[in-house]
Amino acid sequence: KEFSPDDEILLYVGDDAAYDRRIQKVARALVSLFEAAGVTFGTLGEREPSCGDAVRSVGHDEYAAEIIDTNSRLFQEAGVKTIVTVSPHSYDMFANHYPNLSGDFRPLHYSQYLLELIEGERLKFENELPLKVTYHDPCYLSRRNGICDEPRQVLQSIPGLEMLEMERSREDTLCCGGGGGRMWMETAAGERFSDLRIPEAAETGAEVVVTCCPHCLSCLEDSLNVVGKSKLRVMELAEVAHLALQSEAVASDAASGRS
Repeated sequence: KEFSPDDEILLYVGDDAAYDRRIQKVARALVSLFEAAGVTFGTLGEREPSCGDAVRSVGHDEYAAEIIDTNSRLFQEAGVKTIVTVSPHSYDMFANHYPNLSGDFRPLHYSQYLLELIEGERLKFENELPLKVTYHDPCYLSRRNGICDEPRQVLQSIPGLEMLEMERSREDTLCCGGGGGRMWMETAAGERFSDLRIPEAAETGAEVVVTCCPHCLSCLEDSLNVVGKSKLRVMELAEVAHLALQSEAVASDAASGRS
């Protein structure tokens, strides 16, 4: 629905989730989690602007400044206090490159907000999800903003889920290859960072590589086909959390004889 100043948060969908069908699944999972937690939220719909990350990344500083100024006025006029992003790139822009937005304005990546909901006992995972996972830190969360614990704490709150760490993790994570302009470069198959990352994930014995960045998700899934680790899956943090809620629904149906 359209955002209202009375809503708790503005969900900033972002370019990836707006146009990429794979990332749209992540946004839908996130919406389901918010609804399960009773969060009042909205989006800007067709009025949602680009955050300016891509423009700034390729060096169009003057145009990026125009985008930032226009968006800042839009958020202020809409009465946005807390904005929750799907992408770490959007979060990084709002947190570090929007000087006109301060005071009550609070940008969050969705992993941070999910943890707030869990700690506030609004989002609960009560049934086990027996799954071995390893977490891939997106650069724009870990290296740029020091957000390493929050996604892990969300995963650790799911009963039955086992966390297995890769050697290169947290601030020392290996880039997926989708940030910093590399997604526009042509790199030979087998030499891409994500091609190197998938074997590292497989070595942990995990069944699922979890991340929370559209660029990381796209690069890692592409590399699964190149590297051929057929027993491994790549999922977003929101999708794993949504799967945990679904396991509760299945268990509830079974207990009531509806299965």
